Order: sequence, then structure tokens, then C-alpha cells
Amino acid sequence: MQVTQIIEAYDRGAVDYEQIVQRYWHIERQPLIDTLQLQPGQTVLDAAVGTGLNLPAYPKGVSVVGADLSHNMLDEARKKSVPADISFKVTDLLNLDFSDNSFDAAASGFTLCVVADPVRALQEILRVTKPGALIAILDYCKSRDPEIQKWQELIADAALELGFPTGKIKWDALMDYDKLIYHSQLPIEVIADDRIENPNPFLCGCQILLRNLKD
Repeated sequence: MQVTQIIEAYDRGAVDYEQIVQRYWHIERQPLIDTLQLQPGQTVLDAAVGTGLNLPAYPKGVSVVGADLSHNMLDEARKKSVPADISFKVTDLLNLDFSDNSFDAAASGFTLCVVADPVRALQEILRVTKPGALIAILDYCKSRDPEIQKWQELIADAALELGFPTGKIKWDALMDYDKLIYHSQLPIEVIADDRIENPNPFLCGCQILLRNLKD
């Protein structure tokens, strides 16, 4: 999917985004953020922060930079009342406007299944986080069940081109996290890989915790 298409889709869907996610893909964000083991004074990248669903889970004393391409999504995120110190930046996840080693940790929620090049996006997250940094990911993903995969193949074109719900959220129904995490040769350690399998092909997902192993 082209970057302009992504921006347009999420600008249109920003106001309704949280209602859609709560209905179809509601997952508590506190356990995800807790896996980062954040300490006061640390700085965290929330990659493609969207409307800020992760933000209330960040603890007091931590600085969070919410990065996103959609101005309208960031406008919704700014409405959140959160304990952490929050700032926002409009930037492309495939070319993050941050220096190397800027962040102590990073989190990403329902993001890599949307971007055109998830390997590049994860490379950028690794670049801007410090060696040893923890990276927490919550996302939609391709099922490991071949029968469910068949259904995901059927919905893939519509999910990517039309979106689900139509015109609101566009995503890759065949987002292959096994390929991204285990076969991309990125400098990462997989600390946890919890899959959310469901007979409904719309509801398969994953929660993954990585460690940045770059030198």
C-alpha cells in the first residue's frame, strides 16, 4: 500500500478508529507496555501511535514520543489524559526522523500489518532504539493454521484495498510474522512470541517482545 493511501485512510478513519478497534480487535494494552519494564527517566518510541491507545499504559516519569503520519490520528491522541510525559511527531515509520540510539525502548500496536515494507519499518525501529532496548509489538498476523490461512487469503485483497470496515482501516491479512521475525536476519532476540489464534480470520494476532541486538 502506498504511503499516501495509508495517510488518507487513517485521516478519514481517525474519529471512528477507537470504536472500531474496541469492537473488533480489543486487547488490553497495559500488559504489552508492562513487558518493556520501563524505568523513570527513560524515553520510549510509540511507533505509529495512532489515536494513542497505548498511551494510558505508560508509567509516570517516562517520556514517550508518539510518531505517526496521520495528523488526524495525532489530534485524537492529544486528547488522552496520561501519566507519562508525552510528545508527538509527524514522521514516516519507514524513514523515522530521529537520530540513531534515541530511545530506551519502543512499542508498536497494529502497525507493521499496515506499512508497505514491514522489514524496513522494523529496521528503522532498531536503528533509533539503543542496543539492548526492548521492543513490544501487538499486531494482526497470518495464522499458523493452514485452514485459517485459506480464509485470510480470501479476505486479503479487500482488507488491503478497501479496508475493513470499508474505507476506515486498511491492513495486510497475510502479515507473516514468522517471516519477519525469524527469517529477516535482523539483529533481534525473541523474548516472547504469543500468538492469538482464532477461527475467525479477522481476529488472528500476536504479541511479541524483542530485544535489540545491534552492536
